[in-house]
Amino acid sequence: MRPAILLSHLRACWQPLLITHLLYTLLAIAVLAPLFGLMLKLALMAAGTTAAVDQDIARLLLSPTGFIGAVFLVSVALVFVGLELGALLLIARSSRSGDVIAPTEAIRFSLSRASQLLGLTIRLTLRVLLILLPYLVVVAGLVFALLTDHDINYYLAKRPPVFTGTVAAALVLAVPLLWVLCLRLWHWSLVLPIVLLDGVEPAAAFELSKQRVMAYPAQVRSALLHWLLVVIGLSALPLLVLTLGMEIILGTGLTSLATLALALGLLGALWSALNVLITALNFGGFAAVINDLHDITGGNAADVPSPSTGDTRRSSLGALGITTVICVLAVGALALMLHQVDFRDDVAIIAHRGAAGSAPENTLASIQQAIADGTDWVEIDVQESRDGQVVVVHDSDFMKLAGDPIKVWEGDLARLRNIDVGSWYDPAFASERIPTLAQVLTVIAASSANLVIELKYYGHDQQLEQRVVDLVEAADMAERVAIMSLKLDGVHKLKALRPDWTGGLLAATAIGDITRLSADFLAINQGLVSPAFIRRAHKAGKQVFVWTVNDPISLSHWMSMGVDGVITDEPALARQVLNERAELSPAGRLVISAALFFGKPETLKRYRDNSP
Repeated sequence: MRPAILLSHLRACWQPLLITHLLYTLLAIAVLAPLFGLMLKLALMAAGTTAAVDQDIARLLLSPTGFIGAVFLVSVALVFVGLELGALLLIARSSRSGDVIAPTEAIRFSLSRASQLLGLTIRLTLRVLLILLPYLVVVAGLVFALLTDHDINYYLAKRPPVFTGTVAAALVLAVPLLWVLCLRLWHWSLVLPIVLLDGVEPAAAFELSKQRVMAYPAQVRSALLHWLLVVIGLSALPLLVLTLGMEIILGTGLTSLATLALALGLLGALWSALNVLITALNFGGFAAVINDLHDITGGNAADVPSPSTGDTRRSSLGALGITTVICVLAVGALALMLHQVDFRDDVAIIAHRGAAGSAPENTLASIQQAIADGTDWVEIDVQESRDGQVVVVHDSDFMKLAGDPIKVWEGDLARLRNIDVGSWYDPAFASERIPTLAQVLTVIAASSANLVIELKYYGHDQQLEQRVVDLVEAADMAERVAIMSLKLDGVHKLKALRPDWTGGLLAATAIGDITRLSADFLAINQGLVSPAFIRRAHKAGKQVFVWTVNDPISLSHWMSMGVDGVITDEPALARQVLNERAELSPAGRLVISAALFFGKPETLKRYRDNSP
């Protein structure tokens, strides 16, 4: 099917294609969300816990229960793709006669084949995994052998030759992998109509698809390539709209937070609507192509229903029903958004490694700048040197800051204090050296700010918790200090020493309900936080801090959502946003929160890394 013919077909039946796509999208969300939650609970129960964060997630997914659950969830998700394609395939068949079948009948037909589709998608998932497994094992071996000498943040930021070489090797190895994968998917391109239209069992469909494809290789290859060209062309439209829209918005020089949010929100809404339509057309185009190929290669669709009387009326009713559902959902979303927006600005500003956007991180210069910017809290990272000193540094080594491979635990304080940790940011900071926790406590004590101490663990800690306690108490700062860590055991050790101190869990990734874990507060990657999560945490008596938030719209959004603190590299910007919000009406704050439903804005400034 040539691109012009395919586009003509899509133009003739875009409405039922869009209706079917919307219905299956809503159905998939309604089924997959609770199913994912159930599978997650079962996996966590099998692991003997209620939640997992960061490195624990990888171990859970690699466990037998986690792996089986992941395969099952992927298969179910693919079932919905197959169900939608099945309905679209029936619409494509009927459109050739000029009498398009109603979306409701097409959906009823595909749902009747749900069990066969589940068997098909499980087999497809396992076959693809078997193809990917050797590549993943080899790449994991390369990473373990070549990229474990230094801190991972060094490799990601500096991209030394060994890093680029490893990435290049992985890309080279990916070429034969992609060739094999594309070849197999080409052979299996007709499995869906073979199962849905011909009634063949899933176990036999893969071999039969390969036989039919190999009998007509030129036709199949040509049709799929033409469809791919159409997909590329159509998919470029939303990107073009987004790019031009962003250039127009940024080119106007908007300074008002509310006006900028409204403009971005409208652009996001247009982009989202276009994406939904384009996705429906791309799926519909694929259904039309494999329908034609099914017939060309000798398929026999004996059981496929034909359009019945009243199809047009039912299609119109279906469109009306979908419109009604979407309107109800939109009103509900607006009501939910109004319910979620907290009109009280009771949020703490927490300077991430000091004012890391204005000075080199974790230095006295950065900490003093954060205090000058009006931060409520300063967050720092601490480790132990070889001679037992508690020093303020994030990474396990100094490759990223100074090109020095020495590990923190391998050097005594005198050696570590010789390292220039400021010039990487700006030569003006060449005199900056890593401070000790005692020095930072002295600076904080002389200010109105408080201190969040993150305990960093790289497997070489000695008495980190006890030494931190001793230093804080020696400075008489226990009432102005909070402790947190990515390692929950470290928080528990600290709480065992000082039960009345505030100890929190830091999480970059998480599965399960981490609000049930034993911690006084949760410092969470903003990608994991939702209004429901905030409510659960508050109900459990825990505060919620989000990190790392560096743009004004995101800062305002999280302030509206009711978090207790925002961790930011830009404390001055956060204070400015708080001041601007004091002048905004509730409607203006709502618009700002709504803008992020269409994506997080890009920041022009680049930061050292995105790790906590």
